[in-house]
Amino acid sequence: MKIRFLTDEFYKDYANCPELEKKQTRPYAQICLITYNNLIFAIPIRSHIKHKYAFFTNKEKTKGLDFSKSIVINDLDKYVNMNLIAFIDMDEFSILEQQENTIKTKLENYIKKYKKALKYQNDNKNRLLCKMSTLQYFHKELGIEEIGENNKITENSLLSSNPNIKKRIEEVKKATDDDYEVFEW
Repeated sequence: MKIRFLTDEFYKDYANCPELEKKQTRPYAQICLITYNNLIFAIPIRSHIKHKYAFFTNKEKTKGLDFSKSIVINDLDKYVNMNLIAFIDMDEFSILEQQENTIKTKLENYIKKYKKALKYQNDNKNRLLCKMSTLQYFHKELGIEEIGENNKITENSLLSSNPNIKKRIEEVKKATDDDYEVFEW
């Protein structure tokens, strides 16, 4: 497992994707999934995670890898900065390194759950999962047929179906992250 940063080019190319993490100094764990056509996934390391779609690295279950904000890296040279190494807490890194196979399995399960949720968006939980997930920007890479315009997930459609979801969306958007050190080679 490698811990890297995404390039400025990535943030420019995906600027119109509101669910993507915008903090350019955020480290990502780069993982290759053989079972998904050798796609390379980058999973952000976050703190203040308030949902279950994560691999937690602390006892409080607030810090770790956030599967809901995973991205597909379809151009490694263009989108992953190989000149900068992200340094994270050694204990956290050790946990991630030792659990790489578990993380891969959990990511695969999350992708399957996302694909299933796409089919059943009349359920508010499924709709929220799809709306908050960054996988919505990588349907082509994941081999997912695009959903029709009538089924497109929007914040307004979520809010109109359940007003309590507004609080949850705001909580997720406000989640802040710890700063990580950047070292250039």
